[in-house]
Amino acid sequence: MKTDIAQRATVITLRTIGYNTKSISEFLNIPRRTVDSIWQRALERGFQPNQTPLNISDEMLADKPRSGRPSKQTDQIKENIGAKIRMDRYGREKSCEQLAEELRSESGIQISTTTVWRVLRKIGLRKTKPTRKPGLAIDAKKQRLEWCLKHAHWTLEDWMNVIWTDETAVVLLHRRGGYRVWRTAKERFIRSCICERWKGSSEFMFWGSFSYHQKGPCHCWVPETAAEKCESEERITEWNAELEPIMRAE
Repeated sequence: MKTDIAQRATVITLRTIGYNTKSISEFLNIPRRTVDSIWQRALERGFQPNQTPLNISDEMLADKPRSGRPSKQTDQIKENIGAKIRMDRYGREKSCEQLAEELRSESGIQISTTTVWRVLRKIGLRKTKPTRKPGLAIDAKKQRLEWCLKHAHWTLEDWMNVIWTDETAVVLLHRRGGYRVWRTAKERFIRSCICERWKGSSEFMFWGSFSYHQKGPCHCWVPETAAEKCESEERITEWNAELEPIMRAE
């Protein structure tokens, strides 16, 4: 059982004033063998029970240096591995084997693939699928920032007058996005572990909206022909020209 310096000092003090091993073991809830080991170690390192006042130093109580190969998971190695991972996008994709090879060739650090994996886990890194986000050009980022700054002073009443809309493509018999399933190597072709693909699936666009007070209507559009698309654009242009002055006045 692991004990700290304060607890070991308590063992020495109780033993000096007359408590036996059994009493100390029950009082501190540690094994008798541990009590005897702490007492014997202190005597070997110069502790004198009859000295007044008692002189108990940390050197009499500390553990002996452990033998064996020193750990390679030093703070410097953790920092080097973390820096290589966070350097750029391609650093994020590197395998433990690649990182170990780079450390060996660049810094002369003899480190195994397993040790690199343990270091990555210890500093909180896990290898997962990347987060998918739409790419934004510099101009698009600038426009979004300007829009946010322009509307930063808006009150709740201002936002109540806004209708939020969005659209998405829907394919029947098709599941969007990545997902994972639990299986063994032999269960690869079991139906519950297969993502099936079907030909001739119907596809349409789904559009919805909402405001502060209520949800708006939802619409589904099937693919339009070129003539239908042109007709729709003309109709939308007419509606905008008719309604925009009225809405601006309101």
